[in-house]
Amino acid sequence: MKNIGTSSDLLSKPVFQQSSEDAYQDKDFQSPERLGRVEQKSAKNSGGCVSWEVESVVFPDGTKFRGKYKGYFYYGKVRNGTLTLDEKEFVSPCEAALTITRTPIDGWLFWDCKLPEQVSWMNISEFKKLNSVHPQL
Repeated sequence: MKNIGTSSDLLSKPVFQQSSEDAYQDKDFQSPERLGRVEQKSAKNSGGCVSWEVESVVFPDGTKFRGKYKGYFYYGKVRNGTLTLDEKEFVSPCEAALTITRTPIDGWLFWDCKLPEQVSWMNISEFKKLNSVHPQL
């Protein structure tokens, strides 16, 4: 992973500073080269796209992420088995949230997600509760 400069990094300016979700456009997300820092578990779906798996929760390729901080929405998207924001790849929701807030924060509470072909947003901690594998008692 390359060093982040002080004038253009996520810590000095918002990723996508937008006041409404309507401003979100897929063209803002380019497929960056794989950083290769941490190998993520991922699975290809029937279309060959790679899902992002974090703590036994699978987010399909194309899942949109949205977080609100200091009145602005920040957007990301699952691409090639990672969460991508501003052409940077993250291995966890907490890592991505920390980059925006510059303070330790629970990324599972910070981010909402909208699965492909869904119309509503859901907090990812709720999504995790509904989609995690629970052992049978």
